[in-house]
Amino acid sequence: MKAISKFGIIAIAALLSACSSTTNVYDYYLKNVIEKHEAGKSATSKSKLLLRGFESTNKAQVEFIAFKTDTAKYLVLGSHKVAKSFYIQDSLYHFDVNDLYSRVRGDDFIRQMGDLNIFFTHIPAAKAVAFLSVWPSLKNDYNALKPAVGEVAYLDYAITTDVVLSFEKKSITQLPKDCNIWIGKRKHTVSIEDLTKALTALKAFN
Repeated sequence: MKAISKFGIIAIAALLSACSSTTNVYDYYLKNVIEKHEAGKSATSKSKLLLRGFESTNKAQVEFIAFKTDTAKYLVLGSHKVAKSFYIQDSLYHFDVNDLYSRVRGDDFIRQMGDLNIFFTHIPAAKAVAFLSVWPSLKNDYNALKPAVGEVAYLDYAITTDVVLSFEKKSITQLPKDCNIWIGKRKHTVSIEDLTKALTALKAFN
């Protein structure tokens, strides 16, 4: 079984009534990508939403979902963005509309510029929970970073090849507070407190 499975849905943002509203579609991914169905056989599974973060400026939503089948437990990650898609050296990236058009004002106008891109991936729960045990060491590494004036230092921790936690430090005195989560080349920001709470809940999900 592959460690990561990908599932993308592209929809025109104009078809939605409000891009900033909650998007509840992760059950499509759970039932049609992760679960394996056999005719004439039954199976049990369960899920729990661990984290749902909103970034209203960029019309983005990030989700952590615990999912358990008869044989395995996963962390499912959802990334929902109103974004513009571009290929850079044969790799597809989804850029936040607000980052590309920083001077544009008005939600309706911004929504016309981008499509709602919904992306899911899942990873074994053990790989995600491993972050909790290494975080004290990572925090020490972060505190040791000494960016010069005008520099940004990065401390990255790769849970898998396309799920990466990135911690930015812009001054020597800055403390670790937020984490940028890169999910399949899509960027979201959550507080470290919310991140550790979600992964702790994942660890306890049985």
